[in-house]
Amino acid sequence: MLCLSALMLNACLKKDEDSGESHCAITAFSVGSITSYVTTTDGSGNSVTTKRTVAGSDIFFSIDQKAGTITNVDELPNWISLTKVLPTFSSFGDVFLVDGDYIYGITSGTDSLDVSVPRKLACFSTDGLYRKDYTLTMRKRAEVSDTILWERLSAADLKLTTGHRALTMSVSYKDADGTDSLVRRMFVFSEDEDGSPAVSSSLDGVSWLPMEALASGSDRLDYQSVTVHQGKLYALNEQGWLFSSTELSKGLVWTEVGDAGLQRLLGSDGLYLYGYDGTKIVATRDLENWTSAGEQDVAALPEHSIYCFASTSKTNGDLTMVMMGGITSVDEQHGVTWYKTSSLNSEYNEPWSYIQVTGDNAYGCPRLLEQSTVCYNGCLYAMGRRLQSDGSYKFEGFYRSEDNGIAWHLQKTKWLLPKDLNAADGPASIMVIGNRVYVVQMGGRVWRGEIL
Repeated sequence: MLCLSALMLNACLKKDEDSGESHCAITAFSVGSITSYVTTTDGSGNSVTTKRTVAGSDIFFSIDQKAGTITNVDELPNWISLTKVLPTFSSFGDVFLVDGDYIYGITSGTDSLDVSVPRKLACFSTDGLYRKDYTLTMRKRAEVSDTILWERLSAADLKLTTGHRALTMSVSYKDADGTDSLVRRMFVFSEDEDGSPAVSSSLDGVSWLPMEALASGSDRLDYQSVTVHQGKLYALNEQGWLFSSTELSKGLVWTEVGDAGLQRLLGSDGLYLYGYDGTKIVATRDLENWTSAGEQDVAALPEHSIYCFASTSKTNGDLTMVMMGGITSVDEQHGVTWYKTSSLNSEYNEPWSYIQVTGDNAYGCPRLLEQSTVCYNGCLYAMGRRLQSDGSYKFEGFYRSEDNGIAWHLQKTKWLLPKDLNAADGPASIMVIGNRVYVVQMGGRVWRGEIL
C-alpha cells in the first residue's frame, strides 16, 4: 500500500526548472511480471477464462530526462491488465506518485501502481530542495493480440550459405547522465566461404554487419554451441575449452575462459551455466567449478538445435523455472524437453528432469529439421522443417507449448509463418525482441513480424 505524504505539492520547494536535474532523477525503470485473466469464447459459445503472463524481463523502458517521460519501448498485448503493476527503479533522490494535490511515497519493488492511464511521478533530492517530474506511460495495442503481421526486409549483408544459429542478447550500459541504456542485439552465427565460424549481427533486423570470420584464436569454435549467459556469449571449441565474447565486440572477439572438459553447452538460466561432460549434466556459477546438475536419462539430452529459457516462479520469487530442449538421435519422432527448478539455495536447487513422450502425453514436439525455438509470453514456439510423405521437408508452422514444453500444438490461426518461407529450400531461425519476431533463412532472407 502506498504511503500518503503529509506534503502538499504547493508546499514543495524548488522544482525541476531550478536546475535540480543533477540532484534528483530516475535513472532506471522496470516492472515485474504482469498476470492477466483473459476471457474468450470457445467453439461451443462457452466463455473460457485463461491466465496469461507477460514476463517483466520482456518489458523495456525508455527514460527521456529532458522531456520527463518514462515509456515502454514496445507496445504490450491488447489483453494485458495494467491496474496493478509493480515497478522497480533506481534514482537520485526519493520517488513519489503525484495524484492531484497530494503525493504518495513509492518504494521500489514493493508498491504496486495502476498504470492503465498515464501517471505522474516526482523525484525529490534527498535534501528536499529539488524536484523533477515525470510522466509514466505504459502503452498497449488497441488490436487483438498474438496475430503476426509479417514484412520482408532487405538484408543484403546477411549472406547465409549454410546452417546457422540465431540468438539475441540484451545488455545495459550507463549513459553520461547515469541513465541505463539498453542495447538489444541479434546475432547469427554460421560459416564463411572457407568453412570457418563467422558472425553477423544487427540492432534492427534491417542493417546487418557483413558476415565476418571470428578473430584469430577462435577459428575452431563450434558456433552451434553459442549460449548467452549473464550478458556474455559463451561457446566451446573442438577440445571442450570454454570461450567468451561480448556485445561490444559484436561476437567477433573471443577470450579463452578455461578447459571446461565439456562435450556440449546446454544453456543458462541466469544463475548457472549448464553443460554436458560426457557422463552427466554439470553447472557452474564461477566458470571454474562445475558440479553435477543431473545424471539420469542423459542419453536423451539434446545434441543440436538446443534451447534454454528461464522465468521466475509466480509463487516464489527465489525460484527460477527452467526449460531446455532440442533434437537428439535417440528419438526419431520427437524433439526432447527437459525441466528443472533452479535456486541459489541448495535446498531448492533441483537436478534436471527429462520429460518423456508417453501414452499420457501424446502431444510431444515433433522432430523438426534444424529446429529453432523462442519463448514469448510464457509460451514456447518451435519452428523447423518436417518430413513429408513424399520425402521432402517443409515448414508446417509454429508449434506452441503453454505448459513448459510438455504438450505442443500446431498453430493454425494466429502465430503463422511468413507465407513465402517455403519458397526457398533452407533452414530458418526465429528470434524475438519485445513484440517483434524475426525470421532469418539461409540465403540471407529476413522477415520481421509485428505481434499485434
